[in-house]
Amino acid sequence: MKIVFLQDDFPPYQVGGGGVIAYWLAKEFVRLNHKVTVITTVQHSSDVGRESLDGIDVIRLYSNYHPRLRAYKSLYNPAVVRDVLRLLKEHSPDIVHAHNVHTHLSYYSLVLARRLGCKVVMTEHDAMSFHFGKLPPATDPTSCKLPSAVYQESFLKQLRKHRWRYNPLRKRIIRSILHKNVDASIAVSEALKQALEENDIRIHAVIHNGINVSEWIYPTNLDSFKKKHGLKNRIIFFGGRISESKGAIQIIEALPQICKVCPDVQLLIAGKHNTSVEQMMTLAARLGVDKNIVFVGWLNGAKLACAYYSSRVVVVPSIYLDPFPTVNLEAFATAKPVVATCFGGASEVVEDGVSGYVVNPLDTVELSAKIANLLMDEEKANRFGVAGHERVIRDFTLEKQARAYIKLFTELG
Repeated sequence: MKIVFLQDDFPPYQVGGGGVIAYWLAKEFVRLNHKVTVITTVQHSSDVGRESLDGIDVIRLYSNYHPRLRAYKSLYNPAVVRDVLRLLKEHSPDIVHAHNVHTHLSYYSLVLARRLGCKVVMTEHDAMSFHFGKLPPATDPTSCKLPSAVYQESFLKQLRKHRWRYNPLRKRIIRSILHKNVDASIAVSEALKQALEENDIRIHAVIHNGINVSEWIYPTNLDSFKKKHGLKNRIIFFGGRISESKGAIQIIEALPQICKVCPDVQLLIAGKHNTSVEQMMTLAARLGVDKNIVFVGWLNGAKLACAYYSSRVVVVPSIYLDPFPTVNLEAFATAKPVVATCFGGASEVVEDGVSGYVVNPLDTVELSAKIANLLMDEEKANRFGVAGHERVIRDFTLEKQARAYIKLFTELG
């Protein structure tokens, strides 16, 4: 089967988790003897070109515009649409599998695929099809149920926040494009499916993301990694795209309580240095726990595996509808327990009291208590980690994810 991926960003130039998930899935399709071409974009002209990456034919187009134009360029981006049309004609795919196209490739690329008679599958990784930007955060520390208003894009709130950058017709146009040009829309979690369907975006099925556990073997350079960063024994790992919505403030607010129980705890933070990291450091200094923080910057490959294997517990304290955090899968691939948010799709993989804990991260007392419990009880942490490892092997393998898509592609064909 000939499959063309449409994905705004793709390794090694990925910005978010969608690019990583698309890369993993494309590799697995190749392993299952399918021909995969990825059409993606880069923001530096020197990175434009074509290469073979793990058997994937990757074509990188140039697109770079001011973020203020995203509400419009996300619908139709003249910088790339001609090339997308040409490449789709050139490859004549059996399936066009779109992932994140809401920044550079634009939703019009789906129209082009339909115009050529291609079968089109859209994987929804986030809320961008119906909401301009991240969904609003939860506000109630006593409830894990998000209010229905969270799922709806408020015209007045968006207008106040984004002003003329906000396109009030964007949501309606996207919904029309999806309904007319996509054969099947897939959500990566039940939580995201609910949000999409409440915004009149039809979802054909939920296919959870998977992971290749065999790629997360125990790293041979673990000791040198720990020595380099001064890591001890009781480590909390917080990684990925660092932002307020991912719970950056909540984990710092929980740290003083954790330190009372476990004074030698270290919070290992891995991610790109940004304003959220600076806010975390400032708050940590004010709370007197800055000495308990180790920031190592962006990690990938073996170094990222070292961060997981160094840790006693992994924390995913997102305070918004986080669709299906990849950190959960990576933690379980390395047999580490997770203290996860109750908001979004994390609870669809993390079993409360079995492979970790599911909490409302706005309740920092509960958050700190659950983290401290696993830090101080090594036997329980190991038991939970093993349970998570068994669950990911059973239910969230990359092969299972890929075969679910191939079954869908075949049915559409």
